[in-house]
Amino acid sequence: MSKRKQLRFRLEKDETLIKKGPMDYSIEGGYGHAAMGDAYLTDRRFYFSAELKTGDFLYFELPLIEINAVQKTGIPILTRSILLIADGKRYRLNVFPMRGWLKKIDAAVQAARAHRGE
Repeated sequence: MSKRKQLRFRLEKDETLIKKGPMDYSIEGGYGHAAMGDAYLTDRRFYFSAELKTGDFLYFELPLIEINAVQKTGIPILTRSILLIADGKRYRLNVFPMRGWLKKIDAAVQAARAHRGE
């Protein structure tokens, strides 16, 4: 099976898709070098995948219960991004409009914590 097919997003059993769409992941944490890809938010996880210009594939999956913070970062209007912090690692994601994604991710994280009893 090709790497592209292996990295394709799939819903797990009893998992609900909340939101999906194109998004950029700032590889170095700043705004300059970003990988354009697709983001998926479910009631259990946040998943991002992208095919880089080199032909390599980049992806990460964050269980919602492992996300410690969901916030805005950057310069208002110019470089506003979503910042996810999970286990000490920072994930800067660029999407427009940002507000819808920010609210949905935050609500899903809060719901996952409440479901788990935190």
